[in-house]
Amino acid sequence: MSATDQFSLLSRQVHRQWRAQRTNWLVVSAITLLLVLIIAVMWGLLYLQSAAQPYVEIRGYRIADEASLRQFLRQGRNREQFAELTIFLREADVDLQLLPAHGLLRQGSDWLRINEPAFALPPPPTWPNIVATLQLVRDEVVPSIGPVVIVSAYRSARYNRRVGGSATSHHRDFCSVDLVPRSNISRRELVAELQAMHLRLGPESRAGLGIYSGVRFHIDTCGYRRW
Repeated sequence: MSATDQFSLLSRQVHRQWRAQRTNWLVVSAITLLLVLIIAVMWGLLYLQSAAQPYVEIRGYRIADEASLRQFLRQGRNREQFAELTIFLREADVDLQLLPAHGLLRQGSDWLRINEPAFALPPPPTWPNIVATLQLVRDEVVPSIGPVVIVSAYRSARYNRRVGGSATSHHRDFCSVDLVPRSNISRRELVAELQAMHLRLGPESRAGLGIYSGVRFHIDTCGYRRW
């Protein structure tokens, strides 16, 4: 084979290798671009979903998110009144690390369904009513079942009516809280622990205990009873 033929063969081999490498590079680039596009679309969908749903879910219950709380506190004198409530609770020996004060502003988990505000400020004359209830949660409930989240505390008369609450609901006078456990405790274990606790406390505690579907339950100190 002449030198010219050898050079021509070598050139063709180099050209084929270059074309193969170029094809591989294009395939890799296309796959990378596709992955980036998929990630961008998924991120966009998650962002739109979070923007359209102003809540987080805890054990299946919808809790208004922090952005909604900040928006509520910017309205009128809400931030100032909330600060006064926080000071009152701290001076009343309420554990605000265990039970953050902003949880007491939650009217319930159905605000979106009934088109009502997620938060409301209890009138100052009602503030003393919640102290014994929160101390009971701290001293008896949490040691029995672990940390809890407040999903409903004070309710305005309008919210209570629209959610189908009793006209004599103790949520209206800021004496009760609805709670869900943070842990994965089962409903069966939850019910057993709460009923044993309530029985042990007896009438002298004036504790009211209500157990709803799922793992949501009610605690107040407005009269010893159970449902």
